[in-house]
Amino acid sequence: MLEGYYIVENTGVVPAERRFKFKDLKAWGYDLHLGTIDGKEAYFVSETGTREEGETYTEGGKEYHITETQKALPKNSKLLARIIIERGQPYLEFWLETEEGTYPLAKEDPRLVLHRFWTEKKFKQLDKYVVSVGLTTDFYKSKILDASVPLPYEEYPPKVRRVLREVRDFHRDLTDFGRFIFQYFGEVKKESSYRLWWLLPTIHLFDVEVSNEADKILAMLD
Repeated sequence: MLEGYYIVENTGVVPAERRFKFKDLKAWGYDLHLGTIDGKEAYFVSETGTREEGETYTEGGKEYHITETQKALPKNSKLLARIIIERGQPYLEFWLETEEGTYPLAKEDPRLVLHRFWTEKKFKQLDKYVVSVGLTTDFYKSKILDASVPLPYEEYPPKVRRVLREVRDFHRDLTDFGRFIFQYFGEVKKESSYRLWWLLPTIHLFDVEVSNEADKILAMLD
């Protein structure tokens, strides 16, 4: 492993909190509702398609009533989310900040949300090659067709160098943090032989555009 690897790395503090768009919330599999919780006006979520306007239901000992299912974020509001670790387990917390107040929406296992999100969006590379999820998420992809010694960067073909440029641009423009470790073993019958490790800040992967670009990069060598 220690021979012939190429690194793209952005160091610093791992980002744990991020602002998101309404389309991200929908991609995670949630509807946003305006209604009441135990008679008090509030915003809250349910899994997509499971609740209807006008419905009243009880969950976790609280009574929810849906007045309106939102088609966009409320005016002058912010959807925020963060990753936390409690007792060794990661959680995704997300909430809505409006001019009237702050409304906690959910605290979920990020692994389940990402799987649902990536499956719905057909981000097959991310879902297939993810290894672990915490404050950062690790991916490992190996396609070793020739067990020879890894080649130095100077011998990489244009296709491979283009992938590495995409990774550098991705880190610079979309995450500001990450580590991409790559080994290239050449081509066998016109197929690239390689393996890679990629570490990214988990919270960024809940952004539809970020996950889309990461999925494309993981597919570029196939």
